[in-house]
Amino acid sequence: MGVAVRPDLHAIDGITPRNIVRATSEAEVADTIRGANERGEAIVVTGGATRLGVGDPPARYDTALDLSALRGIVEYEPGDLVATVRAGTTLAELAEALTPRGQRWPVEPGLAERATVGGTLASAAGGPSRLRYFHPRDWVIGARVVLGDGTPVRSGGTLVAIVELTLKLTAIPERTVSLVADAGVPEAFETAKLLHASGLPLDALAIVTGEAAGSLGARGDAALLVRLTGPAAAVRRLGREVRELMRWRDVANEVWNDITALPLEAKWAARVAWPSATRPAIQFAGYPAVIYPGNSTAYLLRSIDRATFGKVRASLEAVGGIAVLERASGEYKREAGGAWGAPRVPLGIARALKERFDPRGVLAPGRMPV
Repeated sequence: MGVAVRPDLHAIDGITPRNIVRATSEAEVADTIRGANERGEAIVVTGGATRLGVGDPPARYDTALDLSALRGIVEYEPGDLVATVRAGTTLAELAEALTPRGQRWPVEPGLAERATVGGTLASAAGGPSRLRYFHPRDWVIGARVVLGDGTPVRSGGTLVAIVELTLKLTAIPERTVSLVADAGVPEAFETAKLLHASGLPLDALAIVTGEAAGSLGARGDAALLVRLTGPAAAVRRLGREVRELMRWRDVANEVWNDITALPLEAKWAARVAWPSATRPAIQFAGYPAVIYPGNSTAYLLRSIDRATFGKVRASLEAVGGIAVLERASGEYKREAGGAWGAPRVPLGIARALKERFDPRGVLAPGRMPV
């Protein structure tokens, strides 16, 4: 276990930890958290740091507990479609281990070379795979975690440090085809709605708008993208049905890596979501965004003034939606009323959970609404 010399690399909203502990085992994680609990210090657990900015500025930040060295495959049973991995294992490392056996973990958080398995689950990372494979937790069978008092346990909920995960896997599809169509924003939304309502087994569906669409080579104000997977014959049939809706062109499957990276590399980003029965009260024309219409979710990619963001947040929350600041300065978050907006979990319940699993407020105090 070592102490890093560059605490600025783990800075959150301009706040740097006094030291960084780079843990390589569950015992080191437990010892670090137990010691912090005894001293009344605060820890933020980090991994690939692709989503470290999500949340409010920490109220206290004494130590960054870096789990990026806690990596590797613990056990892999291809016949059972199950793998147990350490939390700091990157998605790229996991894919390298699974691909030779024709298997994968069907979660796409973006920046796979940096994003870790533990961080992906802890941050509930979104992405194009959510259309077909839902939430990352749906592909986790069990976990080993360390509580706020340093106690290692199997399984657990929020407010813990994840050290190991047992993952449910699936087979890599025989054939994958990605298509893109240039469109105006209204046409892209309408076609996406038709595709989603058709019942066709789409693997991913996205709309990219504004200059973000231009960065993908789109020739219009929006790029509509769809991914088809499965047996080769089935993909050919599905492709014929999809192509009847509008003019498409084939695009490399790697385009989805570029799409998922956009919100993670933007200087400012907000995740918004709305009930599936409604349309978002947001004008995307000319504005850069990544939209997953099948999940009624979008990532806004260009900073807007706080008053306008407040109106967007209020309009979404009024119909049961959300607007979460994922990448913004600490000052912006404070002036916008916080990163999270209206609490989704009643504060009484959130505080009770915090007191149960982290009674002394060791793990990331102030980052979540409690």
